[in-house]
Amino acid sequence: MKNLLLAICLISIIACNTKELHPDYAVISGKIINAKSEAVTIFGMGGSKKLIPLQENGVFKDTMKVSKGSTKFQLMLMQDSKMSSIYIENGVDISINADANDFKNTLHFDLDLADYNNFLNKKSKIMSSESSFKKSWYRENRTEFNKRAANLKNELEQALNSYTNISEKNIQTEMSYIDSYIKRFTKKYDVENSFAVKLARGKTSPTFENYENFDGSTTSLSDFKGKYLYIDVWATWCAPCKAQIPYLEEIEKEYHSKNIVFVSMSVDKQEDKQKWRAMVKEKQMSGIQILAPDATNSDFTRAYNITSIPRFIIIDTEGKIIDYNAPRPSDKKQLKTLFSSLDI
Repeated sequence: MKNLLLAICLISIIACNTKELHPDYAVISGKIINAKSEAVTIFGMGGSKKLIPLQENGVFKDTMKVSKGSTKFQLMLMQDSKMSSIYIENGVDISINADANDFKNTLHFDLDLADYNNFLNKKSKIMSSESSFKKSWYRENRTEFNKRAANLKNELEQALNSYTNISEKNIQTEMSYIDSYIKRFTKKYDVENSFAVKLARGKTSPTFENYENFDGSTTSLSDFKGKYLYIDVWATWCAPCKAQIPYLEEIEKEYHSKNIVFVSMSVDKQEDKQKWRAMVKEKQMSGIQILAPDATNSDFTRAYNITSIPRFIIIDTEGKIIDYNAPRPSDKKQLKTLFSSLDI
């Protein structure tokens, strides 16, 4: 009888600690407090989107089927303008906890893939920190530039090595990414350094003339003389560009009555003009919306050596460059500090 009771107890313990198998989908759950958003939104490649409703207390839970080859996603709180990378596979249980008021610093993953997702969040913080790569590095001499690049690579590798439960496959993926990321911007030093000199603060800005405006008119840089100009170079096909839109809208509203104009310059191709118009209308994008005539090969984008987007540019009231690679709207504190220094 004693042995029978012991066997029953062991079976009960095993049953309680056995994870429910669900190889065809992932379970996403957690709690996010102080959120204005009504749902957690997970964006995938190809425009896929999963909305998981938030209860009043911030708790959420749902399942999600991951398509083959699509494991990297963006997790967003749309109304809070908060985002993070997240890695998801079918068969896993992922737990997410955060305070929307301090999202990046409180975001924490538990259960399956926790270490990898916590690393991805830490990597994101490094990439947006003061030690992250900035085009302003190209303004420095080669020795100082190489020192900054080496320090950034070391910081990213140390962050990856601080986690013990990441698969070998994902470790190799991240090591390869770090290596290629550092090489990608270091090999551009000579060319970028020459542009940094040409586009230094105080130099006259390259111009654009008669670019198509969403309202049917044409717009030129000279139209804004006497006002500061914050230019967002973007495209409808650019996911990082679209991620900046909520932050940009927030900044525009805050500075609506100030002596600054916000211009969004799309580099969509002419054959994609209707896509551009549809997105501007759908998202009710404010500010001045214009379309570059030759996409990424337009005179303005080539003069500013824009090889990746989004790119943000600030020009003063006399048409002179303040920053040819200005802070993004998501870097709100840094951007507002720059605006304050200009008495905007």
